[in-house]
Amino acid sequence: MEGFLVKPRLFLPAILTGPLLWAAFFPLDLGPIAFVALIPWLTLVRSPATGKRLYFAAYLGAVAFFLPALEWVRVAHPMMYLSWIGLSLVCPLFWLLGFFILRRVDQLKIVPFGVSVPVVWVALEYVRAHFPTGFPFLQHVGLYQMIGFGWYFLGYTQHALTPLIQIADLGGVYAVSFLVAAVNGTAAEWLLRSSAVRSWLRWESAAEPRRCPISSTMSAAAMAAAAVVYGFAKLDHPGFDPGPRVAAIQASVPQGEKILKSDVLGESYAKLHVRAVNANPKPDLVVWPETCFPYDWMEIAPGNEAPQDVRKKADEVRAIYSKERWQAPVLLGLNGLEWEEGKTWKYNSALMLSENGAKLGRYDKMHLVIFGEYVPFKETLPWMQTFTPYTEDYSCRPGEHWTRFPLKTRDGRSFTFGCLICYEDSDPYIARQYVAREPVDFLVNISNDGWFDGTEEHEQHLAICRFRAVEARRSVVRAVNMGISCVIDPDGRVIALPGESWSGSKKVDGIVSAVVPIDSRESWYAKFGDWLPATCWVLLVLGHGYGMIRRSRPSVGSV
Repeated sequence: MEGFLVKPRLFLPAILTGPLLWAAFFPLDLGPIAFVALIPWLTLVRSPATGKRLYFAAYLGAVAFFLPALEWVRVAHPMMYLSWIGLSLVCPLFWLLGFFILRRVDQLKIVPFGVSVPVVWVALEYVRAHFPTGFPFLQHVGLYQMIGFGWYFLGYTQHALTPLIQIADLGGVYAVSFLVAAVNGTAAEWLLRSSAVRSWLRWESAAEPRRCPISSTMSAAAMAAAAVVYGFAKLDHPGFDPGPRVAAIQASVPQGEKILKSDVLGESYAKLHVRAVNANPKPDLVVWPETCFPYDWMEIAPGNEAPQDVRKKADEVRAIYSKERWQAPVLLGLNGLEWEEGKTWKYNSALMLSENGAKLGRYDKMHLVIFGEYVPFKETLPWMQTFTPYTEDYSCRPGEHWTRFPLKTRDGRSFTFGCLICYEDSDPYIARQYVAREPVDFLVNISNDGWFDGTEEHEQHLAICRFRAVEARRSVVRAVNMGISCVIDPDGRVIALPGESWSGSKKVDGIVSAVVPIDSRESWYAKFGDWLPATCWVLLVLGHGYGMIRRSRPSVGSV
């Protein structure tokens, strides 16, 4: 009769984690749920079941989260339905790998969930954010290109808990993810000690519960308490020094209109620019969103000789820009064209001009969006172009330099700032480079979120950006088409919006004019980088080695 026993319950607990974790992110933004959302899925790690059915349940649980969480991706363009489905099927593979590792570690019966879960989870969040070629160490072997999907980390669910997220200046968003995962693991450990829970899971044939996880529970509680105490200590500081007054302009131009009606795009932002520079008090800098200036910039790379027609065009472009009445220094989001190595390259650029139209600097986006800003294997597989939302080729070349823009205020003070374009603010590596060496005074994020038509993408993007402010201990000024433009202070607080609330700041025209808070504090994370996920991987490698040695030893009964 053993073969007719009821199978352990797998799919229901696995899938239950999906909606729980989804609720912790926008649009519901019920962040505290994240501290328990993983528990149902984690029960599978210790399930007596084996085989493909177990792993399929674990994978399906991840799909149950990513499919609704990424639903906003499809709004951008009909072809983006494929991106939505593709991401929803690929991202769960990282959960599946984590599940495999957790099962292997748990079989050693020496590490409780309160330790193994955060170590594995953070290690794989880091991999997902850089896979396959975005790992910085690949620069040394010539295989490096920024890529990866750094959204929906556990830590981002806690963006609204300002004291808690201050630990991001120690270990980045990964530190917050580590804490949330540790609480999930500890709670799961206790829950699985309940005979009622084990009965509901149909674990009649399972081994007895592990020993009481007192030490790991105390460690998780101490870690949470220390994080909160550290947070309140970091928030208890003198007021920030006043920096320049920056005006971020925001129109609500849908992407389809932005592509097909550049005159409407230009007129909308020109009106906002005029309003911004004529306001009282006047801004020291006006910031336009990504690619919202409808005319291309053209120049010749230093040390390059260009044909006469190219030189003529570059001179004409420079003359046109210098004739505009900017009335204040301006940072423009536009397409930057540059002649280099015998051809014209296109960049997604941020161009800074003086009030007289003289070029003060240019930053070119480094972390390009696949199928949005470049097509992989385009020359070999030209049909891949069909997966882009553009009718024409819009391939950009990645930038290579972290530009420090100079800014002099109307009262004569000097500052510098760095720029992040679009989803570059979801990559902690890029933002911290601006303060690791030659620290800038503040950061600017320009983005075009008009693709997503007022969905929860706008709020989730802003929630992610809050962590970059804390990690770098620098204010972030955001200028975003369709929203949400704002100013974030170095503690991660949103201090200025175009509307009364986050939701009220989407799909509206407005100007965010504010004095940028300047922070001189140093950040451990900016200085030492991703030491926490690196440590997690070292522990996993050591654990794997220990497991191999332990499995190779004969058991007592076999001697």
